Amino acid sequence: MANYKTGLETKQKIYFTAKQLFYEYGFIKTTLAEIAKVSGTNKAMVAYYFKNKNNLALEVYNEYMVANKVKTQKAIDEKFPGCNVVLKTAIEYRVQNRNCRLNRHLNQFYHELCDTNTLMKSESASVGFVENINRSYKLGLDRLEVKALALANLAVVHGLHVSRDDGYLDCSSEYLAEMEIRLLFQSLRFENSFIDQCIEESRAMAREIKIQVDKNFVVVS
Repeated sequence: MANYKTGLETKQKIYFTAKQLFYEYGFIKTTLAEIAKVSGTNKAMVAYYFKNKNNLALEVYNEYMVANKVKTQKAIDEKFPGCNVVLKTAIEYRVQNRNCRLNRHLNQFYHELCDTNTLMKSESASVGFVENINRSYKLGLDRLEVKALALANLAVVHGLHVSRDDGYLDCSSEYLAEMEIRLLFQSLRFENSFIDQCIEESRAMAREIKIQVDKNFVVVS
């Protein structure tokens, strides 16, 4: 029992250290050696619990995404009871877009995960967005289709942000968020009139959702 507790504490220390370093320095500049040094462990121990840096980063990313989703949906349910899943998803997209725009650490971490294809190699929280809509609207997508659409959406979102940051797309953050929403819903074959309505309604609703990201990817409302 004592060994189990010690092991759990060591794993948690490694994870929390990695989260701090990813937040401060990003995914690319943070190394396993540095995580081991700051956590007071060693590279072998980090590898034992998490295998590699990618797995650690995915756990941090997914923890953030789940926390963001839970707090956003709670706020939506409180302010807009009866809001449907598609509209909730549109609001979540807007909140996530806003979080990245206002928190440079989150923005850097997220886009470095995309740059290195880390999010493309493992199951991520993004699959949940597509799966929730698939179930709620009985779209009949199988697991492979859900994962493929989620990955395609990740690539599109990243591509749009890179193009804007490099000056190729001259547009606002709101335009970018609405384009991301539109492309996702079009890929799920919703009617354009339905998508237009969802985008219009979610615009004002998202402004009422007060969610932000603090140090070390902590989501607060």
